[in-house]
Amino acid sequence: MPGQHLLAAYAPTVGAVLAQVKVDASTNEHKAALTLLGILPLRGKVVVGDAMFCQRDLAEEVVGAGGDYVLTVKDNQPGLGIDIRAGFAFETAARSIAAATSPWGSASARPEPHRHDRR
Repeated sequence: MPGQHLLAAYAPTVGAVLAQVKVDASTNEHKAALTLLGILPLRGKVVVGDAMFCQRDLAEEVVGAGGDYVLTVKDNQPGLGIDIRAGFAFETAARSIAAATSPWGSASARPEPHRHDRR
């Protein structure tokens, strides 16, 4: 008798499987993951998945339920990798511009906040 292919949601901080669903032979883990996400309380939680789950509909499901996600991106999605690197580069450039145009310059040149002496 063959075994069953299951997809589980695992909570590493408590070392427990929260839920699991069967992966039908006619589909793949991506579709089972959508089902699994639909039965979990995701508000305020972070969902972590490998590259197999780096799909727009999965990300939308997590965010739509009030959660966040961390998904691995691999070289088989080159456009997505480029977009992510560009996003981080933009953020770095924006911070550099903000620091250069700030009246205080860099963070180390900012005046110390006023402290009350309690003598």
